[in-house]
Amino acid sequence: MITPDQEQYIFKFLSIYDMDKVEKSLDAMSVSLDEYVKEALFRDAVVSYMRPFSGNRGIHIKRGLRLHVEIIPTELEAAHKEVEEIRDQLFAHNDLSYQNPSFGPGTGFSIKGYNKVFCQHLHDPLRQLARTVKHQLEKDTVDFIENGL
Repeated sequence: MITPDQEQYIFKFLSIYDMDKVEKSLDAMSVSLDEYVKEALFRDAVVSYMRPFSGNRGIHIKRGLRLHVEIIPTELEAAHKEVEEIRDQLFAHNDLSYQNPSFGPGTGFSIKGYNKVFCQHLHDPLRQLARTVKHQLEKDTVDFIENGL
């Protein structure tokens, strides 16, 4: 059985791995010519980034094992919120309120859909978020070790 501190250490270690995946997915996306592959890589980057901020289950913490948004610098809060919105309303669910549907004549309709996720404006902030979070997590894991984990 692991201790509560060991659980936190493992969670933070896995979260560092998630932040590495964000950068690797964004790197691969930048060189891919295939739109489907780009979509999959961006979805992976968004989901990997948000995973540590969602309600994970631990052994000692049955629900709510997560990183707190206080680690996000003020200048990146808007980007974090947008990434969270895309994950929650577009990648994890098909929220029609997010899709902004418009019905045309007959059975035709239009949706906002994935157009927003291919906006280049979010790639650099997402990379910066992942690096910032990873840096804090690395400091946290060193603290655990120095305090006799």
